[in-house]
Amino acid sequence: SSRAAAAGRGVAARRPAPPATTPAAKVLRTAAPPGRVAAPTGEVMAVYCTSDKDEIGIRTLVGEYLEEGSNHGKKFYRKTQKIVGHEDINVFLYFWDGRDGPSFSGWWFGNQVGGAQVWSRNAQATEKPPKSGWTIPWNGDVKKELVVAPAAEGAQAAAAKAEALAKIEARRREEDAKHQEALAAEWEERVEKATLQAAEVEVGVQEALDAAKEVLDAEELDEGLLQEAQSELSAQAVKLAEAQRAIATEGLAAARAPPALRAEMTALGQRMRELQTTLKAETDKCKNAKLIRQQQAEEAERRAEEESRERDLEEGYAKQLEEMLPPAMEKTDAAEEEVEKVSIAAAPLQIDATDDLRPVMLQAIKETEQKVRTAQASVGEARRYMSAKLSQVGRFAPNAKKTAVEEFTALQTRLAAAQNKLGPYKTVRQDYEARAQAKKLHEELSSKVSGAEIEVEKAAMMVAPLGADSVEGVKETEAALSSAQTALSQTMRLMDAKLRGADKTAGVPLQDEIKAMQSRAKLAQEKLDEVRRTVKETQIRVAADLLLREVSEKVSAAEDELQKMSEAELPFLRGEQKPQDLDKLLAQADEVASKVHTTIADAQTFVARKLVEVARFSEGPAKTVKEEIDMMQKRLEDGRSRLQQFRASNADRKRGHLLEEVDTKVKAAEDEAVRLAEASQALGGIGAPGETATEGGREAVEQANVAERAAQASLVVARKLLLQRTADLKKLAIGGAGSGSELGRLQTRVNNVQQEIAKLRATTKDAEERLRVKQTLHEVASRLSTTEAEVDKVAAAAAAAGREGADPQPEHVERMEKATGSASTKLSTTAKLVDVKLKSASGFLREELVAMRAKITVADKKLAEVTKASREQKERLQCAEMVAEATAQVEAAESAVSKTSEAELPFLKGLESLPAAEATAGVAACEAAAATGQKAVSAARTFVVQKLVDIKEFSQAPADACTKELAALQARLDVGASKLAELKKDTAERKRSTQIHVSGEKVARVQAAVQRLADTMTKLPDDKLGDISSSEARAVCEEIGAVEAEAQAAVADARKFLAMRVQDAKNTGSGRGSTLADLSKLQSRLTQCQVEFAKLSKQCTEREQRFVAQKLVQDAKDNIDALRAEVERAATVAKPLLGEDKSNILQAMHIQSVVTALFAHIQGGGESVEKLFAGIARGGQASPPEFAAWLDGLPERLGSEECLLTDSRATELAAQVGAGGPVTEASFKAFLRDRYICVESATAWDAGVGGQEAGKVEPGEGVALLTPPGAGAARVHVQLQRDGRDVWLAPESVKPSPPFSGRGESIEAFVKAVYQRCNEASQAVDQKAADLAHVKTGPLVEVKSKLQEIRGLLGQERTKADALKKRVAAARVAAVQMKKEELQKAQEIRCKAFAEKVVAESAGAVEAAEAKAVQIVSSTKASTAEKMLKEHTVAQLDAMKNAADEALAGLGQAKAVVSKGQQAHESYKGARNLLLESRVELTKLASRAAAAERKLKAATEAVRAAYAQAAKAATLQARSVLRAAARKSGKSSDELFDEVSGGQAEISEAKFLAFVQALPDHELAAEQVSLVFREFGRHGLRKSGFAKALQEFCICER
Repeated sequence: SSRAAAAGRGVAARRPAPPATTPAAKVLRTAAPPGRVAAPTGEVMAVYCTSDKDEIGIRTLVGEYLEEGSNHGKKFYRKTQKIVGHEDINVFLYFWDGRDGPSFSGWWFGNQVGGAQVWSRNAQATEKPPKSGWTIPWNGDVKKELVVAPAAEGAQAAAAKAEALAKIEARRREEDAKHQEALAAEWEERVEKATLQAAEVEVGVQEALDAAKEVLDAEELDEGLLQEAQSELSAQAVKLAEAQRAIATEGLAAARAPPALRAEMTALGQRMRELQTTLKAETDKCKNAKLIRQQQAEEAERRAEEESRERDLEEGYAKQLEEMLPPAMEKTDAAEEEVEKVSIAAAPLQIDATDDLRPVMLQAIKETEQKVRTAQASVGEARRYMSAKLSQVGRFAPNAKKTAVEEFTALQTRLAAAQNKLGPYKTVRQDYEARAQAKKLHEELSSKVSGAEIEVEKAAMMVAPLGADSVEGVKETEAALSSAQTALSQTMRLMDAKLRGADKTAGVPLQDEIKAMQSRAKLAQEKLDEVRRTVKETQIRVAADLLLREVSEKVSAAEDELQKMSEAELPFLRGEQKPQDLDKLLAQADEVASKVHTTIADAQTFVARKLVEVARFSEGPAKTVKEEIDMMQKRLEDGRSRLQQFRASNADRKRGHLLEEVDTKVKAAEDEAVRLAEASQALGGIGAPGETATEGGREAVEQANVAERAAQASLVVARKLLLQRTADLKKLAIGGAGSGSELGRLQTRVNNVQQEIAKLRATTKDAEERLRVKQTLHEVASRLSTTEAEVDKVAAAAAAAGREGADPQPEHVERMEKATGSASTKLSTTAKLVDVKLKSASGFLREELVAMRAKITVADKKLAEVTKASREQKERLQCAEMVAEATAQVEAAESAVSKTSEAELPFLKGLESLPAAEATAGVAACEAAAATGQKAVSAARTFVVQKLVDIKEFSQAPADACTKELAALQARLDVGASKLAELKKDTAERKRSTQIHVSGEKVARVQAAVQRLADTMTKLPDDKLGDISSSEARAVCEEIGAVEAEAQAAVADARKFLAMRVQDAKNTGSGRGSTLADLSKLQSRLTQCQVEFAKLSKQCTEREQRFVAQKLVQDAKDNIDALRAEVERAATVAKPLLGEDKSNILQAMHIQSVVTALFAHIQGGGESVEKLFAGIARGGQASPPEFAAWLDGLPERLGSEECLLTDSRATELAAQVGAGGPVTEASFKAFLRDRYICVESATAWDAGVGGQEAGKVEPGEGVALLTPPGAGAARVHVQLQRDGRDVWLAPESVKPSPPFSGRGESIEAFVKAVYQRCNEASQAVDQKAADLAHVKTGPLVEVKSKLQEIRGLLGQERTKADALKKRVAAARVAAVQMKKEELQKAQEIRCKAFAEKVVAESAGAVEAAEAKAVQIVSSTKASTAEKMLKEHTVAQLDAMKNAADEALAGLGQAKAVVSKGQQAHESYKGARNLLLESRVELTKLASRAAAAERKLKAATEAVRAAYAQAAKAATLQARSVLRAAARKSGKSSDELFDEVSGGQAEISEAKFLAFVQALPDHELAAEQVSLVFREFGRHGLRKSGFAKALQEFCICER
């Protein structure tokens, strides 16, 4: 489809191309037709459709068309409206005449006038577009509804049509209104009827539903009422179905009803369906009422069980939650503390920043960023921990889950608040840098613009002296222009970039200043462009001069080369060249010609390139330069003509030389061919075929080959040279008559030599072939002669052995076999060699080989006869060996058969007299002997049969003799086999009798074992189970078990043995019936024994279970009593921790913190206990206040805040350590006794040896070592941390701390251990109950109910212990929190004191320094350096400068004090969040000191400048006087130094002053002399300094 069709959604088609009959027609088809004239606004045509259908093809064409011009003598029109969605498509209405044929003439609708894409056509040739008759598509049917008419006519037709349609529409609306009224009345009646029917059914159904609901809601179901309710519901269901069908039918018909009535009918149907659903559900409830009630009861029971299980699980979940919360709270507190540290670190950044404060600010930023990273990591870690624990909490029971979620949500809220507080501090560095960059922007841009302007001025100044038009000047000016342009461009780009950045970082004033600088830069650019134009003009002049000079140099160089060419031709013109030098001269001439050609070509190329450059010059310089270059081009053309003449002459000389060289080489080849012919004449004496070759023939062949190679090499050289020279002559483009004929003659001579050499080479090759054949035949003939001699030798040996007639000996047979094989191998090898040569042999070689093949055939026949005789001898020998081996095996078999008689001897006495074991062994021996004999007989028989098969391959005579002997051996084996068969039969009968006897003995052993079990059972009687102890019962049970196991093993062994014998009897043919009968009797006896054994085993099990049941219940009761006592003991121990007053616990925790810190200090190598006490006490003891003061200083001394105490706690601890009096070394050591921690549950004793138990000490409890343990001591004396009792423990149950366990930890460890034992006891009872769950009978069944009672009692104790454990844990957490609060309070007091002290010291130092600085500033205010020089002497200026330096030093010291205070804050180990105000105050003090320092420097700058100027002037004057004096004295500086110093290494200031004062007419003040001295010898004037003071400086004048 065409683009227009797709775009206009019309039925467009591609008009067929008209035939290209004339060029005009082609033009008309491809371009806008001639005669098409554009016109302004003209006639308007209307295209419309009379049909109501909206066809796509017509829709594209409908619209108004405006006249645009003429085509082929008629107007064409263009559619004014655009096609929606395809606005780029135009529609034209135009006429096309018959120039392309009748099929193309007519009116057309298309996308362009004369285009290929068209939509419709009308074949009429009217003046204006026809009204009808349009086809769509253009070659389709006529569309009558498409009308084309003038716009006015179209408007009238459209109006008439619209009026008619309006009348029809009004009449249709009136009829529709009447029909709707009638239809509404009908449907109102039908809807009302349906509504009444539905209401009646709803009432009946609702009553039935209410009745059914009352029956179902009753506490007990009444079957009668339930049946009645079901019947009523079924009846109402039938009525409801009928009403629903009727309403559904009306609903389908209501599709024609008014919308409101149709909606009402639909709603009525929906009500019926909902009522039916409710009725069906209630009916199902009535049918399944009993099942529902049962399910509800089961569901209630299940919920009760789940609630009970959840209550049990709540305890475990609560425990998990208690373990989760403390770490979560610690992580949250740590995160909040890290965020607070960030805010403290960022406090100095709130102060206005200056350049002097930049290091301080950067340090604060660095610290803040580090704190931010640390805080973010802490928050992230806490969040990850919370998320992990929340996922774990999701598996908790609902109540526990709710509590856990609330706790963790609160912690997450705190973390979110900390994160929000941390956010603004993440960009501190960017914010600070942005402010600093904005401040530097203006200064940077101003400096850049000024620098660029200076560069532009430099470039402009360099343009002025360009009148000399020097290349160097132009280059310097260009460099200056480039430098100025680079600086200006960089400055403008920088201003553009800064202006864009200023929109974000600065205000409007900065933008205005940047724009003003841009204006300055534009003016500088305009000036720079003007300078560049001036430089360009100068460049053209300089370039023209340079170009002419370069062209002239090139042309001169070419003419110089032409002169060299003339010089190279002189030897040929004079005829002075020698033949041996001709090649060299010709090569030199070619080289000179090539060089001249290159030079001229380069010069012409260069001139042409320069002519192109001249075209770019201005008109005046270009014309002059072009004239000069044209003259130089003519000179180059003349030189090229001379070069061509030289090359032609040189080519003639080279041609003659080349032909002469070729002739020499051809003549040498002809001479070599003559020598080859002479050498070939000596080859006739080699000899005819069959004759022996002589050494002289071989030498003649070698000489002929040498001569042939020499001739061939000479010919190759001549031919190669001829080819080379032919190519060279062709390159020289040689013409004329002589050159071609000369080359032809030389070629003929070379070909003749080639033919002669070929003939002589063939002769030499034939002679070589004859020699080679004779040599080859000689070697083969020699090998054949050797082989024939060996065959004759073997044949003679075989004939001699046959004449003797004796049996062959193995050695002789082996020798014959080897000799025959060797001769056969050699003969075969020789024959193969001859056969191979015969395949390709011909002539003389073939004749010799045929004769040799005949000799080989004769020798082969002779060797075959010898081989046959040798084979028969070998077979006879092998037959003898076979018979010998078979005889040995048969004899071995007979020996094995004879041994069976020895095994049978014990049975010859009679089977009844043999014991069972001996009879069994005898039967086994007989069976083994029979098996051995049978194996030997079978092996011998197999060997004989195999050998009988093997000898079938032998010759007839040896094979017959061997077969006869082997048959005799087979007969002997048959006799032995019959004896073995008789033995097997007798042995089987004896084996059966023996097995019956053994079976009887095994059954008897079973009976004895069962009797022993019955006897052992008497040791555990039923009536005395209660009197037997556990150890006795265990021993009896073990004995019964051993006897029972023995009896069980005997029964199993006997049963297995009898089963195997019965199976053997069934498999045996003879004596089967009697054997089975005997075995059946034995099995009956065994069965009786088994029955008796089972009864005894059952009795044993019942008695054991009865005993176990009694012991189990008794042990459980005893365990409950012990656990109840332990729980009460744990409650007593925990009372100090659970009480309201926790002062003792807190005091113990503080003591633990102090002791832990001191132990860490001592173990870390700090000090010993004695040294520590020596630092406390004076006179051997310390008063309580002194000890309390020492405790206050511990945090700073040990670097640990954990040992910080309040004043009251320190006082209490001092009183406790000193027991109300002074602290002595003994009491201090007792205070620092070694702390141990219990690692396993251990029994406590009240004495070191013997004594009674004093309870238990659990893992995790802390103890203080009262006395060091002795070597090998069984117990150590300790003090329990939980209650202060002194007890003795086993040494292996404790280990030294850390970790340290105080009183709170010890109490908690003891309570946890008690709870753990309760839990273990409960789990043990649960395990025993689970073990007994499968027991359905016996004494243990009664124990199950008792275990349930015990389980309940243990659960109560475990609940008590668990509750106590939780209370203890909560109380310990509360105590830790109370200690933390006390520690925090003490830290706050300590921090405040520290901060006040540091701030006071820093403020005093800063204020004192500021006072001095203010005094100096006020004295130098509003003074300049010039004014001070006039008003003050050098000494006064020096004094003022020294005072300013002292003030600056004071400010530096004050800043150092403040910095030291800030460092003290940084290194402070306490809570740094309490130091925020002091940190801010210190920052302000640092800023004040820095500001005062800046003011002082600025105020004293004039003093320093004035002093420097005065000192410089005075120093210059003094040095000038000293130099003059030195010159007048005529002495060197070293001599003067020695004179003044008096031979010392230094000159003091007094000596220097005296030296100057002694100079005549010096007119120098003492101050000036002192300045010189201080400048060159501040710490003593040495020789080098003295020389510098007198140093002379000169200026070179010429």
